[in-house]
Amino acid sequence: MIDLVRHNAGGHLVLVVDDDRGIRLYIKTILQRAGFQVLEAADGLDALEVFRVWGGRIDLVITDIRMPRMTGTDLAISLRSDRPAIPLIFVSGEPTPVDLIDPKTGVFFIEKPFAPKVLLEAASRFLNWPLAGAPGPAALPAHPA
Repeated sequence: MIDLVRHNAGGHLVLVVDDDRGIRLYIKTILQRAGFQVLEAADGLDALEVFRVWGGRIDLVITDIRMPRMTGTDLAISLRSDRPAIPLIFVSGEPTPVDLIDPKTGVFFIEKPFAPKVLLEAASRFLNWPLAGAPGPAALPAHPA
């Protein structure tokens, strides 16, 4: 098993947006154990507030698609109006919306439930973070029920 304290994802700052607290905690735990710094928001409007304060330092946004008050897609449009190149990972329990996937433009999709490795692979794709030596499934939390 890897020493998770010494494993470092370069201290990248990730904003996690999901109205389900359990999902936010699951994603946050995976990312923190891999060495990422994590900010949280419960929906798109809360995420905009966090982004106003931390925006220039946020390296990646991971957002649910369907949320109250503001959807993840509306959030992405708003964030990209300020920072067109901000990488985005959409997560949803619904089938893959093909029109959202374009890794060349910094947009990726993960269907819930997902394994920790899937999330870390997606994050590494955008952040030039070496996945080799990343924590295995036994070292990371199980997906919430």
